[in-house]
Amino acid sequence: MMMARQTRMLAGLLAVVMLLVVGCQPNRRVLEEREALYIQNQELQEQLNGARTALEVCERDRSNLLDEIERLKRELAAKPEVIVPDNAFAGIAGIETEATDTQIKVRVPGDVLFASGSVELKADSKNTLSEIARVIRREYPNQLIRVEGHTDNDPIRKSEWEDNLELSLQRSAAVHRHLQSAGLKMDRMYAAGFGEARPASTKERSRRVEIVVLFAE
Repeated sequence: MMMARQTRMLAGLLAVVMLLVVGCQPNRRVLEEREALYIQNQELQEQLNGARTALEVCERDRSNLLDEIERLKRELAAKPEVIVPDNAFAGIAGIETEATDTQIKVRVPGDVLFASGSVELKADSKNTLSEIARVIRREYPNQLIRVEGHTDNDPIRKSEWEDNLELSLQRSAAVHRHLQSAGLKMDRMYAAGFGEARPASTKERSRRVEIVVLFAE
């Protein structure tokens, strides 16, 4: 009887000890939540570090952009102001002019300058080009000059030129050479040919050479 009672007491004591041991061990769900929170914290820390790096890059770019704006402002302020006369080329017969804030176009009809299919300047046209050169020397001595050749869209048939582009290039070169001989600086001029790519309102007006005084390019 005594032995049975002692056995029961021992079993009860063992059960209490087991309950205490189990109660002291961390709950598995709690451990999983703790691990998930740790991983989430690591991911948020990486995102924060990435955001900080991106912010630093943006600040550097912003600083560089502000420096570039200031440089351009200084450069613009240092450029001399170009005053465009109402029409410095007034009085030159047979030409048209068109002025904007960035350029002046002096348009000379192709029929005034050349015979059909030719790149040889007519004798009378040389006087017109020389007058244009005198105005440029007086009013715009330091500006860049672009000499543009233009044609209509009639295909080349009877001349030695391969196409209208080549004809326009040769004509702009002929005008360029004459303007140079009339005193314009070679290093402030260049010739360009557009062929039929920039037509005017009529075929007759499309055949032209434009002497463009550039204020910005």
